Amino acid sequence: MKSLPPLLCVLGFACQPLNAQNKSSGKDDVVVVRPAVVVVDAKEQRRQLSMAPKVVVVPAPAPRTTVVEPGKGARSYDASRNVVVVVQQDQSVELPYVTLPVLFEKETAELLDKESRAALDQMAGVILEVSKSSPGAMFDIEGHTSTEGTEEFNLQLSADRARRVFEELTQRYGIPASVLSAHGYGENFPQHPQGSEKEKQLDRRVLVVRTK
Repeated sequence: MKSLPPLLCVLGFACQPLNAQNKSSGKDDVVVVRPAVVVVDAKEQRRQLSMAPKVVVVPAPAPRTTVVEPGKGARSYDASRNVVVVVQQDQSVELPYVTLPVLFEKETAELLDKESRAALDQMAGVILEVSKSSPGAMFDIEGHTSTEGTEEFNLQLSADRARRVFEELTQRYGIPASVLSAHGYGENFPQHPQGSEKEKQLDRRVLVVRTK
């Protein structure tokens, strides 16, 4: 079992320089099979991200993988309900999220195709609508990878991809940077650590998480 490295913060709390070069020999291949990426329509994305984070008095059971983030409690992902569960002391907080159906060129943060561009365009509209109806709402862009490749490479790659989405949303679509943040989590939270190639592709994902 691999030891889990400190979580990489892309913006505001950099644990690793954002301009570090990907010199590792590790790989995080993207197999271009568009049906493997689950596409959610804008209505469902709005519904999910319109839900504010919820405090639960009784800690929810940790689904799948749990990592303790220093100062922030145990963190896990419940894919069945699309929520990030953060447990602290005697309560847990559930943060709604949606998976952004974007693909990247192999081992880079370059968007792969026009479908990925369309997904960003749709998500930008959703975030702007939710922000308008829920002033004060904030969202975190999370980059994740599969367990293939080295931990260091995957952390940097996930950071670069999260940052790329952040930059696209703020610079191309005009979403205020004040409502967004971005983090790279590397291979810390795989849903299919021993899965098939198709399943591992689902672990190479970008999430939009509502944090406030």
